Amino acid sequence: MNNWSPSVLKAVMNDLENSEVYFELVTKLQDLIIDPNVTAESLEANMRQVVEESGYKQKIQNLVYRYLMRHPNLNETLPNAKDPLDFILKAQSNWERRMYKSLNNMCNELGIALSRKRPVSEQKELEAKWTELGTEDMDLTRFRPVYSPKDFLEVLVNIRSSNTLQANINQSVALWGQIKVSLKVKDYKNRNEYEELSTNVSHLGVDDCPVLNTDTSNSFLHERVTLGKKVLQAGDALLAREFSKRGCPSSLRGELWRLILCVETTDAECLKFQHLKSCVFQHDLMIDKLIFKDVHLTASNDDQYFVFEDLLYQILLVFSRDTYVLDHFEYSSASPPKAPLRGKTGQEEDMVVYPPNGVIPFHGFSMYVAPLCYLYEDPVTLYLVYRELYCRFFFRLHTVSSHTQGALALCLLFELLLQETEPELCHHLASHDIQPLKVVIKWIMRAYSGYLAADQILLLWDQVLAYNSLEILGVLAAAIFSFRKPILLQAENQATFGGMLVDVSSLRIIPLLQGFLGTSSLI
Repeated sequence: MNNWSPSVLKAVMNDLENSEVYFELVTKLQDLIIDPNVTAESLEANMRQVVEESGYKQKIQNLVYRYLMRHPNLNETLPNAKDPLDFILKAQSNWERRMYKSLNNMCNELGIALSRKRPVSEQKELEAKWTELGTEDMDLTRFRPVYSPKDFLEVLVNIRSSNTLQANINQSVALWGQIKVSLKVKDYKNRNEYEELSTNVSHLGVDDCPVLNTDTSNSFLHERVTLGKKVLQAGDALLAREFSKRGCPSSLRGELWRLILCVETTDAECLKFQHLKSCVFQHDLMIDKLIFKDVHLTASNDDQYFVFEDLLYQILLVFSRDTYVLDHFEYSSASPPKAPLRGKTGQEEDMVVYPPNGVIPFHGFSMYVAPLCYLYEDPVTLYLVYRELYCRFFFRLHTVSSHTQGALALCLLFELLLQETEPELCHHLASHDIQPLKVVIKWIMRAYSGYLAADQILLLWDQVLAYNSLEILGVLAAAIFSFRKPILLQAENQATFGGMLVDVSSLRIIPLLQGFLGTSSLI
């Protein structure tokens, strides 16, 4: 903290002062001040003792840590707080206009409003069906996703830098890859960031394999569970992150993720969740139909997630009304969409954010929530964990940004890694005009949810949380291509190539990453 500027300290303090933990601590300290048994001379010592012994010191440290994780560039002075590159901001702005136009055109075609107040009878009916929304008889045939990964990829591959000379673009990318923007991505050659994924380090997802059923595998799992319980008891978010680098035991994963994300299911959060539910009952948003449509097209047809259909509706409908989500636009290159109030002229003062959370779902958006349904039975806890994951990570996967964890950089990272590790495969794909990003963008935008088995998704997201980074998504894409190289070399057109990668659900990601990173001398 000694190196923080006054503005940074003020921002952190403002965030703390708005937290329930801060309010609880201040209340306890105020009680101490008016305690007749506490003298003026002993007040400071008693205050310190309360902070230390009550556990609030660790909770406040976790809140500061959460703020820093969300704002990694706090001490950097950027020419534009949204994104340092003007041409990236322009591309995102154009993409937003395209999304809004698609949404408005659909409303005009269907003759429906973006929002309407539900009649009281409809409100009561929806409330009665809240836990069984999957039975709602709704004609969604004319509704379509506002955009898909294919549409987003089209935007990414057409971005060109206006700030740098084309000659400065990395030549391996310019000659082979589809991403033609020179961005700074991490060089994985001879770096030790993922040393816990090396083959000589025991890791959950490999060394606890139930098929082995050996004393060694049972002992390792028991060791991880024992250590994990101690980490949870300590309540230190940073310690939990470090522990997760070797995987989270399935029995403790939910609590470990809550600790890493600094999520607490307080009474205030439960009340807010209930309020957001009431907002769903009161107003029908056009976005609601898109949510129902997306769940119908994805999770409802997935053998792993169809049983959670009702829960997905609940979480996503509440999410669409949550204005807390708007905070992430402070450090995103995106801006929340706005629509004019009914009967107004469309002047700036008559515009409101729509939907209230500022997020227009794409095809597959509901799959961000689906794997979490295996971890949390309580809808409020599930919602809070999902919201934090989205605001910290997932929003970057469908936003045009120069950030190292944005979709653009992850696609570039994949191309660079594949060029470095599998030049023969790259040459084959290029010579047959096969574009691998048409497959990879689907994986990356959904963080592989719906493509890998649910237990493998959770192991992968362990790594995202452990390293506070989405870069492992790009690394995994290169690892899959490297593993499937013998069969991919037989593809002679895009359709055949896509068919070869349509099903990756049998892959086990930890041994795959270990093999790729180890044999490629990247760690």
